[in-house]
Amino acid sequence: MDDFSIFSYKAGNSFIHKIPAWIKVIFIPLFNISVFYFRWPFAAGFFCFNVILFFCLRFSIKEQYRDLKPGIFYAEFLYLLNFLTNLYLLWNFSQPVETLKNAFLTTILDKNTAVFVLKFSVCVQSCSLMFKTSTNLELREGIEKIELAVRRVLPCKKKAVLAQYISLMIIFIPEVFKLWNQISRAWKARNGKNGLKMIMTLIPVLFSTGFKHGWNTSRAITIRQPFEED
Repeated sequence: MDDFSIFSYKAGNSFIHKIPAWIKVIFIPLFNISVFYFRWPFAAGFFCFNVILFFCLRFSIKEQYRDLKPGIFYAEFLYLLNFLTNLYLLWNFSQPVETLKNAFLTTILDKNTAVFVLKFSVCVQSCSLMFKTSTNLELREGIEKIELAVRRVLPCKKKAVLAQYISLMIIFIPEVFKLWNQISRAWKARNGKNGLKMIMTLIPVLFSTGFKHGWNTSRAITIRQPFEED
Protein backbone atom coordinates (compact mmCIF):
# COMPACT_ATOMS: atom_id res chain seq x y z
CA MET A 1 0.00 0.00 0.00
CA ASP A 2 1.15 3.55 -0.75
CA ASP A 3 2.56 5.07 2.44
CA PHE A 4 3.07 8.57 1.11
CA SER A 5 0.91 11.26 2.67
CA ILE A 6 0.33 14.86 1.68
CA PHE A 7 3.51 16.97 1.63
CA SER A 8 5.66 13.97 2.56
CA TYR A 9 9.36 14.04 1.70
CA LYS A 10 10.43 12.05 -1.36
CA ALA A 11 14.10 11.13 -1.59
CA GLY A 12 15.88 12.19 -4.74
CA ASN A 13 19.05 13.62 -6.22
CA SER A 14 17.57 16.35 -8.40
CA PHE A 15 18.80 19.94 -8.57
CA ILE A 16 15.76 21.00 -6.50
CA HIS A 17 16.74 18.55 -3.76
CA LYS A 18 20.25 20.00 -3.75
CA ILE A 19 19.09 23.60 -3.25
CA PRO A 20 19.78 24.56 0.41
CA ALA A 21 16.66 24.51 2.54
CA TRP A 22 17.19 28.07 3.78
CA ILE A 23 16.87 29.35 0.20
CA LYS A 24 13.55 27.54 -0.19
CA VAL A 25 12.29 28.86 3.17
CA ILE A 26 12.99 32.43 2.02
CA PHE A 27 12.05 32.15 -1.64
CA ILE A 28 8.77 30.23 -1.47
CA PRO A 29 6.89 32.68 0.84
CA LEU A 30 8.08 35.57 -1.32
CA PHE A 31 6.99 33.71 -4.44
CA ASN A 32 3.55 33.00 -2.96
CA ILE A 33 3.09 36.67 -2.15
CA SER A 34 4.04 37.61 -5.71
CA VAL A 35 1.48 35.12 -7.06
CA PHE A 36 -1.33 37.07 -5.39
CA TYR A 37 0.20 40.39 -6.42
CA PHE A 38 0.42 39.73 -10.18
CA ARG A 39 -2.45 39.05 -12.59
CA TRP A 40 -3.90 35.59 -13.24
CA PRO A 41 -1.79 34.73 -16.38
CA PHE A 42 1.28 34.72 -14.11
CA ALA A 43 -0.37 32.16 -11.81
CA ALA A 44 -1.67 30.07 -14.72
CA GLY A 45 1.79 29.96 -16.28
CA PHE A 46 3.43 28.85 -13.07
CA PHE A 47 0.73 26.26 -12.42
CA CYS A 48 1.56 24.59 -15.74
CA PHE A 49 5.29 25.04 -15.11
CA ASN A 50 5.00 23.35 -11.71
CA VAL A 51 3.13 20.40 -13.20
CA ILE A 52 5.90 19.91 -15.76
CA LEU A 53 8.57 20.36 -13.08
CA PHE A 54 6.92 17.74 -10.87
CA PHE A 55 6.91 15.28 -13.76
CA CYS A 56 10.61 15.99 -14.32
CA LEU A 57 11.18 15.25 -10.63
CA ARG A 58 9.29 11.97 -11.12
CA PHE A 59 6.31 12.93 -9.01
CA SER A 60 3.36 10.93 -10.30
CA ILE A 61 -0.06 12.34 -11.13
CA LYS A 62 -1.39 10.64 -7.99
CA GLU A 63 1.21 12.38 -5.81
CA GLN A 64 0.51 15.76 -7.41
CA TYR A 65 -3.23 15.32 -6.99
CA ARG A 66 -2.77 14.24 -3.36
CA ASP A 67 -0.76 17.36 -2.53
CA LEU A 68 -3.33 19.56 -4.28
CA LYS A 69 -6.16 18.19 -2.13
CA PRO A 70 -6.02 21.08 0.39
CA GLY A 71 -6.53 23.48 -2.51
CA ILE A 72 -9.35 21.36 -3.92
CA PHE A 73 -11.14 21.15 -0.57
CA TYR A 74 -10.76 24.89 -0.05
CA ALA A 75 -12.10 25.56 -3.57
CA GLU A 76 -15.13 23.36 -2.91
CA PHE A 77 -15.80 25.18 0.37
CA LEU A 78 -15.37 28.59 -1.28
CA TYR A 79 -17.71 27.79 -4.18
CA LEU A 80 -20.30 26.33 -1.81
CA LEU A 81 -20.16 29.44 0.36
CA ASN A 82 -20.51 31.69 -2.70
CA PHE A 83 -23.41 29.60 -3.99
CA LEU A 84 -25.28 29.89 -0.69
CA THR A 85 -24.61 33.63 -0.60
CA ASN A 86 -25.88 34.12 -4.16
CA LEU A 87 -28.87 31.91 -3.40
CA TYR A 88 -29.76 34.08 -0.42
CA LEU A 89 -29.39 37.29 -2.42
CA LEU A 90 -31.48 36.07 -5.37
CA TRP A 91 -34.14 34.15 -3.47
CA ASN A 92 -36.92 36.76 -3.68
CA PHE A 93 -36.39 37.76 -7.31
CA SER A 94 -37.74 34.68 -9.15
CA GLN A 95 -39.16 31.18 -8.84
CA PRO A 96 -37.19 28.65 -6.74
CA VAL A 97 -35.97 26.63 -9.74
CA GLU A 98 -34.94 29.75 -11.62
CA THR A 99 -33.27 31.10 -8.49
CA LEU A 100 -31.20 27.94 -8.08
CA LYS A 101 -30.15 28.12 -11.72
CA ASN A 102 -29.18 31.80 -11.51
CA ALA A 103 -27.29 31.29 -8.25
CA PHE A 104 -25.40 28.34 -9.74
CA LEU A 105 -24.47 30.22 -12.92
CA THR A 106 -23.44 33.31 -10.96
CA THR A 107 -21.18 31.19 -8.77
CA ILE A 108 -19.58 29.23 -11.62
CA LEU A 109 -18.99 32.30 -13.80
CA ASP A 110 -17.47 34.35 -10.98
CA LYS A 111 -14.01 35.19 -12.35
CA ASN A 112 -12.66 36.50 -9.04
CA THR A 113 -13.30 33.20 -7.27
CA ALA A 114 -11.73 31.20 -10.11
CA VAL A 115 -8.62 33.41 -10.10
CA PHE A 116 -8.27 33.15 -6.33
CA VAL A 117 -8.55 29.34 -6.45
CA LEU A 118 -5.92 29.24 -9.21
CA LYS A 119 -3.49 31.39 -7.22
CA PHE A 120 -4.11 29.42 -4.05
CA SER A 121 -3.40 26.18 -5.94
CA VAL A 122 -0.06 27.55 -7.14
CA CYS A 123 0.85 28.37 -3.54
CA VAL A 124 -0.05 24.83 -2.50
CA GLN A 125 2.17 23.52 -5.30
CA SER A 126 5.13 25.59 -4.14
CA CYS A 127 4.70 24.42 -0.54
CA SER A 128 4.50 20.85 -1.79
CA LEU A 129 7.76 21.36 -3.68
CA MET A 130 9.51 22.54 -0.53
CA PHE A 131 8.28 19.70 1.68
CA LYS A 132 8.84 17.00 -0.95
CA THR A 133 12.45 18.00 -1.62
CA SER A 134 13.60 18.89 1.92
CA THR A 135 13.67 16.71 5.01
CA ASN A 136 12.43 17.97 8.38
CA LEU A 137 16.03 18.22 9.60
CA GLU A 138 17.06 20.24 6.54
CA LEU A 139 14.16 22.66 7.05
CA ARG A 140 15.03 23.12 10.72
CA GLU A 141 18.72 23.72 9.97
CA GLY A 142 17.75 26.12 7.19
CA ILE A 143 15.56 28.19 9.51
CA GLU A 144 18.37 28.22 12.10
CA LYS A 145 20.80 29.58 9.48
CA ILE A 146 18.38 32.37 8.63
CA GLU A 147 17.90 33.32 12.29
CA LEU A 148 21.64 33.21 13.02
CA ALA A 149 22.31 35.45 10.00
CA VAL A 150 19.73 37.96 11.27
CA ARG A 151 21.17 37.84 14.80
CA ARG A 152 24.64 38.68 13.48
CA VAL A 153 23.22 41.97 12.24
CA LEU A 154 20.97 42.76 15.18
CA PRO A 155 22.28 43.44 18.71
CA CYS A 156 21.08 40.20 20.29
CA LYS A 157 22.36 36.83 21.42
CA LYS A 158 24.11 34.78 18.76
CA LYS A 159 21.94 31.71 19.36
CA ALA A 160 18.99 30.41 17.35
CA VAL A 161 16.01 30.53 19.69
CA LEU A 162 13.01 31.24 17.51
CA ALA A 163 14.10 28.81 14.78
CA GLN A 164 13.15 25.83 16.93
CA TYR A 165 9.55 26.99 17.36
CA ILE A 166 9.14 28.16 13.77
CA SER A 167 10.56 24.93 12.38
CA LEU A 168 8.28 22.86 14.61
CA MET A 169 5.27 24.83 13.37
CA ILE A 170 6.27 24.34 9.71
CA ILE A 171 7.29 20.71 10.06
CA PHE A 172 4.04 19.88 11.87
CA ILE A 173 2.08 20.64 8.66
CA PRO A 174 3.08 17.41 6.88
CA GLU A 175 2.84 15.56 10.20
CA VAL A 176 -0.86 16.50 10.47
CA PHE A 177 -1.53 15.11 7.01
CA LYS A 178 0.46 11.99 7.90
CA LEU A 179 -1.66 11.45 11.00
CA TRP A 180 -4.83 11.96 8.98
CA ASN A 181 -3.60 9.43 6.40
CA GLN A 182 -2.98 6.86 9.15
CA ILE A 183 -6.34 7.20 10.89
CA SER A 184 -8.26 7.31 7.59
CA ARG A 185 -6.53 4.11 6.48
CA ALA A 186 -7.48 2.52 9.81
CA TRP A 187 -11.08 3.66 9.24
CA LYS A 188 -11.18 2.10 5.77
CA ALA A 189 -9.53 -1.09 7.06
CA ARG A 190 -12.61 -1.48 9.27
CA ASN A 191 -14.88 -1.17 6.21
CA GLY A 192 -15.52 2.52 6.84
CA LYS A 193 -16.73 4.59 3.88
CA ASN A 194 -15.77 8.06 2.72
CA GLY A 195 -18.30 10.69 3.63
CA LEU A 196 -19.54 13.10 6.27
CA LYS A 197 -19.71 10.36 8.90
CA MET A 198 -16.02 9.59 8.36
CA ILE A 199 -15.05 13.26 8.75
CA MET A 200 -17.19 13.80 11.86
CA THR A 201 -15.79 10.64 13.45
CA LEU A 202 -12.12 11.11 12.61
CA ILE A 203 -11.71 14.86 13.27
CA PRO A 204 -11.78 14.38 17.09
CA VAL A 205 -9.35 11.48 16.68
CA LEU A 206 -7.07 13.71 14.61
CA PHE A 207 -7.07 16.37 17.33
CA SER A 208 -6.32 13.88 20.11
CA THR A 209 -3.53 12.10 18.19
CA GLY A 210 -2.15 15.47 17.07
CA PHE A 211 -1.97 16.76 20.63
CA LYS A 212 -0.29 13.55 21.74
CA HIS A 213 2.22 13.74 18.89
CA GLY A 214 2.96 17.39 19.71
CA TRP A 215 3.40 16.57 23.40
CA ASN A 216 5.82 13.74 22.64
CA THR A 217 7.78 16.00 20.31
CA SER A 218 8.03 18.76 22.93
CA ARG A 219 9.23 16.25 25.54
CA ALA A 220 11.86 14.92 23.14
CA ILE A 221 13.14 18.45 22.50
CA THR A 222 13.17 19.28 26.23
CA ILE A 223 15.25 16.19 26.96
CA ARG A 224 17.58 16.95 24.08
CA GLN A 225 18.23 20.62 24.91
CA PRO A 226 20.78 20.05 27.73
CA PHE A 227 22.89 17.93 25.38
CA GLU A 228 22.76 20.60 22.67
CA GLU A 229 23.80 23.30 25.15
CA ASP A 230 26.79 21.20 26.26
